[in-house]
Amino acid sequence: MIQIYVILLLVLLFAVAILLSYRSFRTGARYSIPRGTQIYGDLVSEGQTLRSNRYALTGKPDKVVLSGRQVIPYEFKSTDAEKPREGHMLQMGAYFIILEELYPDKRIPYGILRYRNTSFRIDNTTRIKSAALEVANQIRNNFGVPTRNHHSSGRCFKCSFRDNCVQSLIR
Repeated sequence: MIQIYVILLLVLLFAVAILLSYRSFRTGARYSIPRGTQIYGDLVSEGQTLRSNRYALTGKPDKVVLSGRQVIPYEFKSTDAEKPREGHMLQMGAYFIILEELYPDKRIPYGILRYRNTSFRIDNTTRIKSAALEVANQIRNNFGVPTRNHHSSGRCFKCSFRDNCVQSLIR
């Protein structure tokens, strides 16, 4: 009698494992998450900041997947967009630079920029990395007060500099 319960329990566990694998696959496909092994993640828990010492850049992609010899960054945005936004493209360019330094023996051919309802493949090009470095240098060389570039109190509310910003829209 105990053997039947053990067999039934094993069958049940196997069925649950298959169901969880299927749900994981569907979630990955729905959100355009690249297949492979996750080697970094910042979506669920606080991931450590990734750094490029050579270019003095830091970043925290939402996920980084290792697929064979390829490293693929993934960034999720909670807004809608019909095309990739410039700042998000520059963010992906910074991730390419950082990951190339951290994984010199791997290829970083592209990244995935996921908005609420749309995903975009962002190719790793010299142009996007040069633009990211140019903006980083402009920021480093800006000795004055940065000018707010939006009119959204929601962005101010989420900003980590909101308590010190003289241009805040939420005061």
